[in-house]
Amino acid sequence: MSGQRREFDLVVVGAGPAGAAAAVTARRAGLSVALVDKARFPRDKLCGGLVSGRGLKALEAIFGARPARELFLVGQEAAWLWACEELVRFRTPHELWFTRRCDFDHALQRQALAAGAEDYAGRRWKALDREASTLTLADGEVLAFGGLIAADGATSPLAAELFGRAFDPRKIGFTLEVECARDAEAAPLMEVDFRAVPWGYGWRFPKRGSLTVGVGGLHSENPDLRGALAALVPEGAEAGRVKGAFLPLGELRKEPGRGNILFAGDAAGLVDPLTGEGIAHALESGALAAEVQAAALAEGRPRAAARTYRQKLRATHGELTHAIRLRRIAYARPFEAVFRDKMQHSQWAREAFFDLLEGNTTYRALERQISERMMRQGLGGLLKRKIPFWPSRSKG
Repeated sequence: MSGQRREFDLVVVGAGPAGAAAAVTARRAGLSVALVDKARFPRDKLCGGLVSGRGLKALEAIFGARPARELFLVGQEAAWLWACEELVRFRTPHELWFTRRCDFDHALQRQALAAGAEDYAGRRWKALDREASTLTLADGEVLAFGGLIAADGATSPLAAELFGRAFDPRKIGFTLEVECARDAEAAPLMEVDFRAVPWGYGWRFPKRGSLTVGVGGLHSENPDLRGALAALVPEGAEAGRVKGAFLPLGELRKEPGRGNILFAGDAAGLVDPLTGEGIAHALESGALAAEVQAAALAEGRPRAAARTYRQKLRATHGELTHAIRLRRIAYARPFEAVFRDKMQHSQWAREAFFDLLEGNTTYRALERQISERMMRQGLGGLLKRKIPFWPSRSKG
């Protein structure tokens, strides 16, 4: 392949949910697409594997249908934990769809290829020429593009190339995860531990044939997560290899692109800092980035794409900023007793959590409702406490 040159309207780097959504959307707009990923599919991906109701709606809108139900384990039972102690167990207001990311991502990648994207899986890139709009692969093949979408994750090499580094180490999150054996006859139960670690959370999510146990939080506050992960592994459970990965937990990429290069999903920092929801944001941002690129190319102004994309992401950035503000209430010590009590006893709080995942409410609305409730309950003084967006060691 050395020296070969191919021309594409759009090159998408990263074939996970954001990249697959971008590729399908671009093909629907009539663009030629190269879908590049350093891995061959199916490949593993560190993730709890809950596809939210909002994510399911995005799948239907982008791909025309939900993936096959056989890819999922569907349940409707959940439990809130606090430092490994179960606070409450309840039936959720909406179904919970759990999947193995190796299978889920592979299904989406196959749909992108079936739509006409050209397969560059298992191909690494070695050089980006922004002026010439070319991406050179490790084997020497050159991909020329009108636009490029970087969907290459939290540690995005393309972000490092454009901005000097992929993420701010003071604000990035880190997660550890392990797959454990699970009784196939056991009812699927979603468990979330809101005090597994400082400024973070833990989870036990059921899958077909396994239980995913994980813990994640701001890396600056949790330099070693292994003890917290071990505490969440069920006693006597057969566990596999521990995996780790960085995760943006509120570190929004305020400049989500430059010229004709746009960032989507984790590479754009689009992960909910409270729930850890990333799949829905990946799907939505991947599709949006492709729509923007298609319009910019049609207008003959490909390098205007980043400005338009930033404007169109403004509402999403605003929502996630509200989520960061609410995280202060969830994790700051002055609110700890109130937060624990609400998690244990408030049906409203439980419904609000799942309405967020379903896409039926917003953080802006939730922030207003929480303030009003705290005022009515005589807790207004807490709202006046000066609490930073980020803990002291993470503050920029």
